[in-house]
Amino acid sequence: MVGVPDFFLQSFQIPPFLLPIYQAAGIEYDVPWQVLAAINEVETDYGRNLSVSSAGAVGWMQFLPSTWRRWGVDATGSGLADPYNPVDAVFAAARYLNAAGASRNLPRAIYAYNHAWWYVQSVLLRARLIAGMPNALVSALTGLVEGHFPVAAPARYADDYVDQLARRHVRGGNAAVPIESDPQQKAIAIYARRGSPVIAVNDGKVIGLGRDRQWGRYLELQDANGNVYVYAGLGSVPRLYPVPKPVAMSAAGVVGALPAPKSGRIGGPASAGSQRSGAGAGSGGFGEAALQLPGGRRGTRADSVDAGLGSSTGGGLLPASLASPAPQLKQRLFAYPSRAASYAAGGSQQLGSERQAQQISSFENYFSGVLHLAKDQYTLRPLRRGSVVVAGTILGRIPAAAKKQASHLEFMIRPAGRKAPYIDPKPILDGWELLQATSIYRASGIDPFVGRDPSIGQILLMSKTQLQQRVLSDPRVQIYACGRRDIATGQIDRRILADMEFLSASGLKPYVSGLKCGAGPSSGANGIDPAGQTGQSMDISKINNIPVKGHQRPGSITDLTIRRLLTLQGIFKPTEIASLISYKGQSNTISLPDHSNRIQIAYTALFGTNKTLSNQLTTILKPGQWIQLIQRLNAIPEPTVPINPSKYAIKDKGR
Repeated sequence: MVGVPDFFLQSFQIPPFLLPIYQAAGIEYDVPWQVLAAINEVETDYGRNLSVSSAGAVGWMQFLPSTWRRWGVDATGSGLADPYNPVDAVFAAARYLNAAGASRNLPRAIYAYNHAWWYVQSVLLRARLIAGMPNALVSALTGLVEGHFPVAAPARYADDYVDQLARRHVRGGNAAVPIESDPQQKAIAIYARRGSPVIAVNDGKVIGLGRDRQWGRYLELQDANGNVYVYAGLGSVPRLYPVPKPVAMSAAGVVGALPAPKSGRIGGPASAGSQRSGAGAGSGGFGEAALQLPGGRRGTRADSVDAGLGSSTGGGLLPASLASPAPQLKQRLFAYPSRAASYAAGGSQQLGSERQAQQISSFENYFSGVLHLAKDQYTLRPLRRGSVVVAGTILGRIPAAAKKQASHLEFMIRPAGRKAPYIDPKPILDGWELLQATSIYRASGIDPFVGRDPSIGQILLMSKTQLQQRVLSDPRVQIYACGRRDIATGQIDRRILADMEFLSASGLKPYVSGLKCGAGPSSGANGIDPAGQTGQSMDISKINNIPVKGHQRPGSITDLTIRRLLTLQGIFKPTEIASLISYKGQSNTISLPDHSNRIQIAYTALFGTNKTLSNQLTTILKPGQWIQLIQRLNAIPEPTVPINPSKYAIKDKGR
């Protein structure tokens, strides 16, 4: 196949920031992610119509309040389960469908959700259409939307006049700016105060650094998926950058063995009634502030920003009631450090003795004062081409204002692929803001799962950096010595790391005997597959301390492990699972005689940095199709993501 059929680009309806949420929830509760997306479309048009139904159903997935009180899920670790938070709502819908028997009889489970057979047929039809989207397209979009806003300070990417006009007409919210996007736009100006920190939007490698006449002082960052982000017109670039050392977690922070989800018996339907037309934000019942990003506007105030190794919505965007207790681990930069909640949670250290907001005097202060890391927990290295940085690393500063333009950064994105063009960054920036507003990236700026066990779905939403630390500190995951070095140095694909923790959280303790280290043409006899050289494959030789060798029959530990891996969906679905066992109807399982001593889990490279892999990428989207896709994303209306809890939010009582 060359490219993606134009039909899928022209008819695309899903706000891309929702894709990783559907996939994570679907995997945790063994529900096809496409069904969750279809229910979301039928119920609220992907959050674009949040009016209350005629039967009183509310929120993103239209739960009856009485049903929500029983089935609501706090998927973000905020302490509240809110039907108007898309992450909580999607996870709760998946939980309900699982309890209704979705893995055994999907149509009946959907009927339990809403007692109407026309509803069942409508959901299944839409799910089949969504399932027809090429995996390459889903993977490309999922990779692009999992980023963080590039300026760790109050910022905007609309011109001053439009921004003031929008605020004049809208009360009490972070208003959308109704400006049409320019299809020819290849760079976007992000305005912020002089000296504001510019940060890595994702984990990645610096592939360009210097100064030229076109871009001024610039830096190019390529993430693990192959997407390239250009920061042009920088005021300065730091000489050194911080490299955190692996941090050991306490036993309380280690993922426990979790069985397959058992949600109990359902009562009445989850949803009922029909909605009024129109997106009634006021009728939805959430707080006065909402981040609404409809299509057809150039930008918005970037009130939610991420600035560290974990996640943050920018210091104070969410109310204090959503913040969980703050363990002292990797707290990050605040957009508004002087606000009461932010100041108490670390903003005072950020402001420093001179109380200059957003100014951090040195990386030493940044790591020891703001991130709460001791000197022996990080090192400083020269920032140069080839440097590998984690998301949130400061890459530069906003320059002084020019004669005709305020202080700003020029930001560009080039998707993965040998001939991919630069694209309009506006819909990607919109998606990052919306994803951050869901409170996956939380206002307190602290990993909410330290000292508690995240669920499988929450694990799958973690960044590569978070997964590296969990894997290396998880006693349920055993890894040969030089394989641990592969993980610590960032050479292992995020999906492989997620699979390790997925098995651990499922009560299956893997012994990882093959990663990149030791892989080679003749390494198979040692239990390490040659495919491991890519970093996108791993070999497992024991499960729960039982050798794979001699235990590859139906009902064996190997069989149980492979069947568990077959529940993975979306970007986490392995390209190949090799052992002595193959499964009828499962195209990604393969029986190989030389795999008597191991299970091999492998992925096809999403994207790559070398010529061979880049050539393979031309099959995802043609250069012109990237432009077509971005134009489509600009044309579809974005949903409303509340940034305050609704009156229907309930306290998390645990699952």
